[in-house]
Amino acid sequence: MRTLREEMADDFFFVHTSLVHGALKKCGVLRSNQNYDDLVQIGLLTLVKVYEQFPEDLCEEEYFYQFTGFAFQKIKWAVIDELRKYQLKKEREETVSEFFDDEAESSRDKNEDWIVWQLFPSMLDCLAPNEQIYLNETVLNKLSVTDIARKHKVSRKTVYQWKNRTALKLSHFKAVLIN
Repeated sequence: MRTLREEMADDFFFVHTSLVHGALKKCGVLRSNQNYDDLVQIGLLTLVKVYEQFPEDLCEEEYFYQFTGFAFQKIKWAVIDELRKYQLKKEREETVSEFFDDEAESSRDKNEDWIVWQLFPSMLDCLAPNEQIYLNETVLNKLSVTDIARKHKVSRKTVYQWKNRTALKLSHFKAVLIN
């Protein structure tokens, strides 16, 4: 098994990074996608893995083209797998912001809004400090996951973890509010 040496890395990525962007395009992932940067990284990591596993010498033209086709397919599959994971996660997520979204607010009467806001301090008390940050930023400041990550200098994955733990811990409040 070969490794991508540091002195070769710049040239290798200069030549082959277009495979990653092409695979993303083929999968319908635009630069405006919130996960675009993460998917590029997954593509680049897959590209390196494929290079390390490819048995032939890329200096020979015949093998160079075989490698590009093989690498493109592997990158595309890795991106599709990751997109499926994002979709499954999105379907499973229980969003905390359901309590506070505009549609729900318009359907609730003033008394129900008052109850929710009275419960808000109790909700915060149930949460760890990072989860409190997530809830405050989402509810009070209406920030997105990306904005929260930038503001607090953490990854989006970390903010999603805060979000999932917050939703889990506050699920009993949802049951109370629905009944």
